[in-house]
Amino acid sequence: MKSLLNIAKVLVLALLLGQFLYAAPAELEPATDTLARHRLLKKLQKEDDLRSLCSGLKVCMNIDYPGCSVGDKHPWPKVKYNDEFCKPYKELASRGYKADPKAPMVPEIYARLGRQYRVEYIYSGTLPLNQNVISYLFDNMPFTAQLINAYLDENYTLEYTHPSRRFFNGSNGRSLSGEFYWALQDSAGQKLGMRDVFFGYGHAQILKWALHGTAVAYLDMDPIPGNQIRYKLTAIVFPGNSVLNSIMQMKVFRSVVNTKIEHIVDDIKKAAGMYFGGNKEPMLKSASLKSAENVQYVLDFEEVVNGAHWELGDFERLQKARREKREQDMQAVPIMVKDIQVIKEKK
Repeated sequence: MKSLLNIAKVLVLALLLGQFLYAAPAELEPATDTLARHRLLKKLQKEDDLRSLCSGLKVCMNIDYPGCSVGDKHPWPKVKYNDEFCKPYKELASRGYKADPKAPMVPEIYARLGRQYRVEYIYSGTLPLNQNVISYLFDNMPFTAQLINAYLDENYTLEYTHPSRRFFNGSNGRSLSGEFYWALQDSAGQKLGMRDVFFGYGHAQILKWALHGTAVAYLDMDPIPGNQIRYKLTAIVFPGNSVLNSIMQMKVFRSVVNTKIEHIVDDIKKAAGMYFGGNKEPMLKSASLKSAENVQYVLDFEEVVNGAHWELGDFERLQKARREKREQDMQAVPIMVKDIQVIKEKK
């Protein structure tokens, strides 16, 4: 009888233990979605970037990003996850760019934020343009580059690479080029076109170094009296190793970077100064601006300069309306015109 009682106790204990072991994984840690993890790894291409994405979001935002395994969410041992490190996460979230798996480029951007090395550059100043004009220039980037080229004989390029007009590439025609994504065009739904976030892959020749890397940039603009725009550009760059991180922290390196940014800003100021000073000749003589579509862009730009309202998205709305108008005109029922015939009376 005693042996039967002992056997019963063992069975009950085994059942309880089995129930605990079965329930524990679901309670302590959700099972990894292996397909989602595979997709993430395919996007990011590196296991280290996957861990940077998962660990950064887990530590800084307490977010279990879909597809991240338990190991992916382990913090990097050499990273100090303090307020300073987590600041960009909270900045992006407050601006409205949350870690939504359905939003474009989220894994790529947050994976960079989770890396060990980063360098921040800040540049601020004013531009002699009002809000409507700056909105038009941002709403039609290829035209903007051609306008600067016409006035300064430079080789700027800005071209959209996706129908959404949120992906584009560009170059200053000298030592800077890159591919970019316009992640946010406002801040939490406010100040359209004046609170922007960009993410990009850049290429730069700085002093003796040919650099390639990624960056997240905030561009904040506000109109001020005198038809001017005050702006602040904050760029967070992600060096790939400790040596490059040390170089990019150097004062001389920062000075050269600021000089390159200043050069671009000065080009905008020069072109704007010539145009608003009444010199329309470079624009009228430019071969590229004489194309059929650019002539219309020039006319639109002139209207904005003369006081017409413009905001981001107006370009596409106007193009759609014009396209529909042309289609309606082509489908209109033609008027049947008969030749007038002179009928001779029979004699």
